[in-house]
Amino acid sequence: MISAWLPEVIQFRDGENWLPVAPFFEIHGRLSDGTEGPLTVELLAHCGLGLEDITWRVHAANRKAFHYTGAEGDHVDALVSLPGNHHRKTVLNGVSPSGADNPIVCGDPLPLGEVQVIRPTGDFPELRLRLTPPKGHIYAPTDTAERDLTALVPEAYLVEGFLKGIHQTLNPKSAWAQWVPPADPDTKDQDPRTNPGGLYAQEPAAAGEGLGKSLGFLDDSNDGLITVTLRGAGVAGGEMKAHARFTCCPPDFQPDRRPFRSVADGLTDLMDRQDVSDPGYTEGSNWIETEMEIADFMQRVRETMEASNLDHQNLRSQLANQTLQTPPEKPFTPQPPRPGHPLPLTELGRANHKRFLAYDVFKARMAQRPNLFDEWIRNPASEPAAYDTQMPALMRGSDSNPMTITQRQYNLMRAWLDRVSGKDRGDGTA
Repeated sequence: MISAWLPEVIQFRDGENWLPVAPFFEIHGRLSDGTEGPLTVELLAHCGLGLEDITWRVHAANRKAFHYTGAEGDHVDALVSLPGNHHRKTVLNGVSPSGADNPIVCGDPLPLGEVQVIRPTGDFPELRLRLTPPKGHIYAPTDTAERDLTALVPEAYLVEGFLKGIHQTLNPKSAWAQWVPPADPDTKDQDPRTNPGGLYAQEPAAAGEGLGKSLGFLDDSNDGLITVTLRGAGVAGGEMKAHARFTCCPPDFQPDRRPFRSVADGLTDLMDRQDVSDPGYTEGSNWIETEMEIADFMQRVRETMEASNLDHQNLRSQLANQTLQTPPEKPFTPQPPRPGHPLPLTELGRANHKRFLAYDVFKARMAQRPNLFDEWIRNPASEPAAYDTQMPALMRGSDSNPMTITQRQYNLMRAWLDRVSGKDRGDGTA
């Protein structure tokens, strides 16, 4: 039964740290009698083969810098080839091409993860390779302390503390560390590869000069190809190969956190937006469902907060506001970090939203002060404006403007609020 293989508890975290998703790649094959399934040591022996007749080749690469610059020295590749009887962990050390001009990795390699050929056992006789992703570190040029970091470090923070969190090992003379996005000479439009903004760390640009020079930062995300080769007299044609692709990236989607605005919300907004505007939508048995939806929405808002860094997003929003002709005040006043409290704005935001996890508390607060709805919630039908403190604060939508909840979510909350506050909706009902 499948359930016999499931663990009793699925754990995503070890304290504050994410546990890496380290998948197994398993070799399957087809025998001459038509039998298909995973290859095992026993099947290898049946064909006159052993583990030494297998070779695992893993090629991992980070092409982010090269994608922008096209410079050969901005390649970062790791290549290992392991026999099937080699069972020690092997680091995927990323390096730049030998002989390339100004290689981005010119000192210590950039680790792109680890691979390990698993030793078959009686309980698990299958032939497998395990891929462990890298640790999610940020790498930067050795001269980073001399660069303008005001687009990355809030003014209330110490640059020295920021620099301690990154690995300053990359070549400051690489094409990536000097790259400035080219603009179309006729239309002045920026390189489309840089849209939306915020795809790479950069120095602030001078007024009217578009985007600034790249800071040369690189993370350890990567993707690659696994090739397994089986050779021997018992193999059809003497040699057979199989391939699998993989990718290692930061946990942008967190399995224990839900967004307050999901794909389902977007589809429902397109198909059933008007339903919630019907005066009868919140009446009778529908009221229970309305309350459940509002309670779930507030829970998802809290989960989104748990996955956000408001201190950095506040800085990003402030910089975005500076592109306006009349820049408004900063969305929130930056606060300096304190010992044990490195993200003060983030902590404050999470604490404020935590109070409303209790539906009855949120309901009572809004019933007493229904004016908070217009003060707190950004109207999706309003013209795009500067980043401010309206919710969802400091978040950027797909159109590069301040993000909003869907129109249906907004209308539903309005109808719910009319009910809990006893407000007359103009049709003689409350």
